[in-house]
Amino acid sequence: MIYLYGIFIYLSILVAVGFYKVRMVKNSDDFMVAGRSLPWYILVGTLLATWMGSGSLFSGAGLGYRNGLAGLWSSGGAWLGIALIYFIARRIRNLGKVTVPDIFEARYGQTAAVLATITTVIAYTTIVSYQFRGGGYVLSLVSDEIISLESGIIITAVFAISYTVLAGMFSVVYTDVLNGILMTIGTLSALIFLVYKLDGINEIIHIASATGKWQLFGNWAAERTGEISGPVIAISFFVPTMLLLMGDANMYQRIFSAQDSGSAKKAVLFWIFGVVLLETCISLLGLTGSVAASKGIIPDLVKEAQQGINNPIALLEARQSASETVIAAIARYAGLPTFLGILLVSTMMAIIVSTADSFLLIPATNLTRDVYSRYVNPYAREKQILLISRLLVLILGFIAFLLVSQFKTVLNAAFTAYNIYGASITPALLAAFFWKRATNLGAIASIITGASITILWTYFLPSWSGFKEMHPIFQELTYPAAGFSILALVLGSLMSPPPPKKVWQQFFNDDS
Repeated sequence: MIYLYGIFIYLSILVAVGFYKVRMVKNSDDFMVAGRSLPWYILVGTLLATWMGSGSLFSGAGLGYRNGLAGLWSSGGAWLGIALIYFIARRIRNLGKVTVPDIFEARYGQTAAVLATITTVIAYTTIVSYQFRGGGYVLSLVSDEIISLESGIIITAVFAISYTVLAGMFSVVYTDVLNGILMTIGTLSALIFLVYKLDGINEIIHIASATGKWQLFGNWAAERTGEISGPVIAISFFVPTMLLLMGDANMYQRIFSAQDSGSAKKAVLFWIFGVVLLETCISLLGLTGSVAASKGIIPDLVKEAQQGINNPIALLEARQSASETVIAAIARYAGLPTFLGILLVSTMMAIIVSTADSFLLIPATNLTRDVYSRYVNPYAREKQILLISRLLVLILGFIAFLLVSQFKTVLNAAFTAYNIYGASITPALLAAFFWKRATNLGAIASIITGASITILWTYFLPSWSGFKEMHPIFQELTYPAAGFSILALVLGSLMSPPPPKKVWQQFFNDDS
């Protein structure tokens, strides 16, 4: 129970920060982009904490537990994405917008902006939903199920929604800094302790190698089906993460919050080092957890979960769901010192709520600016806009809570959301900054194509008897969703007149 007390104390501190920062919110710009006043070191903390969410904590650690080093293919997509964003960070900040739909309207017109808003709300609300599930997992596990999964989900939702409502971006970024510090110390300390307890890195490599977990493509092919190769699966994890990162509205909104373009670029540079470090640590924690399970130090999560299951799909889901609890199992069973155990479980909650708050704020901001202020009440006063922003955070938080039951694992929810957003938004968004020839028609075609194919491949095609007979590349959603979206962007742009220079010129401003 001491772990549970530690979590509640930390969450209370986050809410207290929200109450303290509420006095700084005087208008909608303060709520949405922190008054465009953030220095680079604050930006690093909030960018890091926002990106590191349940997707990293549960699915990343779970992939490390089941597939070893190959789990880093999912993380690697984000690393490449950040590296590419570094080169346009100045352009993004100099544009001076607030939301991603703002960018779409300036470059592609109102129709594209509305479609971008709809897609963002759907994808980001889904992402918030699995943050709530992740928080429920943690609270249930560390309390020995005194707190049920359902109750844990409710508690996580209440905390995340509360301090997001209070101060918007000011609340989010400064709690993110605390979370970023905590998650760095917690994951590093736990990993070092566990490596020492398992007799060093050489012993871990030896045991992991015997099960195929110290290989570039791991054992993915064997886990799913012998017909799908490791590289095909690896890239199917790599691409959605990369596309989500490069189009992530959280990142753009934080870059818009920077005090100047130089601070934005510097923050992105340090951000990539933090993400590489933390995601590698989390994946290695999952891998070392599997070694600890083989030695009987912690329960064999996968072995216990798959007992009595024969259906291949249900078996895979059980393996995924069980492996996603590995970090909590390490905190409970690996013999960590009490202080370090409290630090690790608090880190888990820090990662979860710091992502939930950001992915709540973005769609609320989009709906406020791009729907309410533009179409419903164009003459709204600042107090009205602030009130609507806070109300939408509450509404979207409740919708996210209702969506929790729609996905059986964090991994499934994460990659569905990643593909919806990455395939629909990112191609046209990047084209705005890199391709002068991109047009309104190309952007609209890309958004509709990416979203439609994601929905088709996720919810309809798997039930078709001929689906399993398709080429492995087409069984993996990533390839058709991203491929056809980019194709639609290119063809739609080339089939329509080029945009005027005054439209694209503002997107190529690299001045300090």
